[in-house]
Amino acid sequence: MVDLAGGVVRLNGIVADQREAIKRSAASVQEMIASAASVSEAVAKAAKASETLRAEGSDGREKVGEVGEAVMAIVSDYMLPLAIVTGLYSIAYTWAFARIVDRRTLRTLGVGRRPGWGAQFWKGAGLAFVILLGVFLLSLLTGTIEVRGFARPATETSSVAGYLAGAVVAFLLVGFYEELMFRGYVLQVLNERAGRTASVLVSSAVFALMHGANPGADLMGLVNIVAIGALLSYLYFRGGSLWMPIGFHTAWNFLLGYVFTLPVSGLPMRGVLDVVEVAGANGAPGRYGPESSIALTLALAAWGAWVV
Repeated sequence: MVDLAGGVVRLNGIVADQREAIKRSAASVQEMIASAASVSEAVAKAAKASETLRAEGSDGREKVGEVGEAVMAIVSDYMLPLAIVTGLYSIAYTWAFARIVDRRTLRTLGVGRRPGWGAQFWKGAGLAFVILLGVFLLSLLTGTIEVRGFARPATETSSVAGYLAGAVVAFLLVGFYEELMFRGYVLQVLNERAGRTASVLVSSAVFALMHGANPGADLMGLVNIVAIGALLSYLYFRGGSLWMPIGFHTAWNFLLGYVFTLPVSGLPMRGVLDVVEVAGANGAPGRYGPESSIALTLALAAWGAWVV
C-alpha cells in the first residue's frame, strides 16, 4: 500500500530545501553584484583620475592617491590571508635558495632553537612596543592623530577571535620571512664579503626599497625604513641570531596595525582603536602611516643616541 501522506511530507520537505537553496544563491548573487559594483566604481574613479592627472599635474596625483585608497579599502578584507600565503611561500623559497646556493641551514641563518631564543624574541618585541608607544603618544600630543574610541577589530564576515588569530599568524609569518630574507641571508652574505658597515647599509636600503612599492610611500617613509633596517641589523649582531629581530618585526606590525589601527607601511588594517589621522597637520603621517612621520624619525634618533 502506497504511503501517500508520507510522500507528500517528503515532497514538501524537498521543495522547502530547494527554496532555501534558491534564497542562499540569490543572496550570494547579490553580494557578488555589490562587490562587482564596488570594483567597477573604483575602476571608473581610476580612469577619471588618470584623465585628471594628465590635465592637472601634481593636483591630479593627489586624486589618484585617493583612488588607490578606495581600491585598498576593497581588498583590505583579504590582507591577512594574502600575508599568510605570501609568508609561507617566502619562507620556503628563501630557505631553499640559501640551502641550494650557499649550503646554509636555518640554524646558520640564525633561527635555530638555541638557549635563550624565546627571551630574545620578547626583548625585540618589548623594544618595538616602547618605540611605537613613544611615537603614538608624541603623535597624540602634537595633534597629528586623534583617538575616537574603540573599533571592532575584525571584518564583517569574521569573528573577533578568528581575526585576532589570523593577525597573529600573519604578522608572525611576515616578521619571520622578512628577517630570514634580509637579516638572515642578505645581511650575512654581504657581511662575509664586504664587512659589517656595508652589509648594514646595503641590506637596509634593499629592505626599504621593497617597501617603497606600497601605497603612499614617500621619501620620509623610505628614510625611516632604512633606519629600522639598521636597527634590526643591530639586534641581529647583538643577539647573534634572528630571534630578536623577528620579535621586534612581529610586534611592530601587530601593534601598529591591530592595536593602534594605523597603516603598516601603507597597508590598512582593522584594529582595536578607532584612530584617525588629522589631515594637513604638521608632521602628519599621511597614507603610508606613522612610518613616514617625523615622530618616528625622532624616536629612532633617540634610540640611536641611547645606544651610542
